[in-house]
Amino acid sequence: MNKPLYKTGAMFKSLLKRDWLKLIFWVLGMLAFAASGAGKMEVASSPATAATMYTMFVKNPAMLGLFGATPIKNPSAYTLGPIFGQTMTLITAITFAIISIIYVVNRTRKEEDDGIAELFRSFSIGKLANTTAVVIELVLLHIVMALLLAFSIQAQNVDGLNNLSSNLLFASSTSAQGLMWGMIALFFAQIFPEAGGAKGTTFGFLGLLYVIRMGTDVAAPQAGWFNPLSWGYLGFPYAAGHESWLGVGLALVFSILMLIVAYVLEIKRDVNAGYLPEGRGRAHAKRTLLSLPGLVLSLQKKMIIGWLLAVFVLGLVYGSMFGQMDQFISGNELVKQIFIGNATATDAITGNFMVTLFSILSILVSAFAVILLSRMTAEERKNRQEQLYALPISRLKVYLTYVLTAIIGSVVAQFLAVLGIYVEQLGNKNALSFADVMKPGMIWIVGIVFVVALLSLLVAFIPRASGAIWVYLGFLLFMSYLGHILDLPQWIEKLSIYDYIPKLPVDKMDWGNVSVILILSVLMIVLGFVGYRRRDLIGG
Repeated sequence: MNKPLYKTGAMFKSLLKRDWLKLIFWVLGMLAFAASGAGKMEVASSPATAATMYTMFVKNPAMLGLFGATPIKNPSAYTLGPIFGQTMTLITAITFAIISIIYVVNRTRKEEDDGIAELFRSFSIGKLANTTAVVIELVLLHIVMALLLAFSIQAQNVDGLNNLSSNLLFASSTSAQGLMWGMIALFFAQIFPEAGGAKGTTFGFLGLLYVIRMGTDVAAPQAGWFNPLSWGYLGFPYAAGHESWLGVGLALVFSILMLIVAYVLEIKRDVNAGYLPEGRGRAHAKRTLLSLPGLVLSLQKKMIIGWLLAVFVLGLVYGSMFGQMDQFISGNELVKQIFIGNATATDAITGNFMVTLFSILSILVSAFAVILLSRMTAEERKNRQEQLYALPISRLKVYLTYVLTAIIGSVVAQFLAVLGIYVEQLGNKNALSFADVMKPGMIWIVGIVFVVALLSLLVAFIPRASGAIWVYLGFLLFMSYLGHILDLPQWIEKLSIYDYIPKLPVDKMDWGNVSVILILSVLMIVLGFVGYRRRDLIGG
């Protein structure tokens, strides 16, 4: 076929028929995530309140590491617009990036792994037709998303968020990041011989740039222009006199470059092939493969090791912020005035920072647990579970193997993340003890177990809709990231399981709540097994 784009239009129509419902849910979900905070933030109503917000979010290096930089130099100018721009731009861009990465890899490299691409190529279709159709759909998705997001914020007519050009800059910055990371994922999809490697490497690259930007935002914000992830918020939406479309332009140019390179790489390779060689494997299987748990762990060991290393490194990075917290507290007179006494200021600021930090880390670990348990339905869709059940293996053993793998793996991951924080902050003047770090860090495991239990119900009763758990994880992230500065209805806050977890060390331990969550989780897991034992296996 000498026409690599031949039948792109037909492939695009086919893609829309397959994805239209999913795309609608994505748009609605992303709008709810990104636009729902507009007007709900606690606007600084007095100079004292504005100064407090400015000190906590702009002068505090730890918060800069979490939320990103802002060019605002005057506390009185730190109103709703700059607050929304600083706290929402980075997290929204990352959310769009994650969705784009998953979608692009699943619709390109994963379809090659599943044999779908080879089926397409058996017809008179250009070699780049499917990839181009995916790119067109992704571009249109982010254009629609940018327009809807900008006008939805504009329609709320909130003081500080009612400038259409600022709203368009915010929406375009985040959508451009989503498109750019989709193209980066497409590039890695050509390099690796299977979808797991492409997806894992892209996420690893995203994580690496996130860690790098934490350092540049605190020490040298202008250095962020060398970091593609920072382009999403260095345009500083809503910061009057500092707004710039340069980051959007750079992201779009980089997207085009990545697309061109991906096209060149794909046109020169065979279907199901990659540019990195596949491992030849062992001549004889290990003894561990003779057991179901050994097989499950062996199939996911690279991903598990990658996640464990990543959360430990992230813990080290976050742990380094405690030293900056010490300097911030001891060297800021306003902080001493806000709280009664230096000790109270230290405890209050450090404690609240730990609550935010550990809750966000636990959501990342929950995502790890969801990936581990979701492997069970992924194997079903590929008709591989039928081969297991041809052996004398009970459904209880299969179900518990995946559930316990997810729970144990997430416990280890949370421990390593907290351990990284503890190790890195040991050199600080006011270093916390092992127990002082572990107790508030490990209590979030009950929330992770609850997420696993909730997913087990979906896997048991509506396995084809089990991906809905990612919506709940997004909600938890939104509430943990911004819940403390939004004036949301109480019933919405109560939908988050994290609302019931004791916020150590700020709050006292509540064994009653912890016990109820764990008991409810166990009951959901048991009910999940009942449903899984009775339902049919799903196929591709």
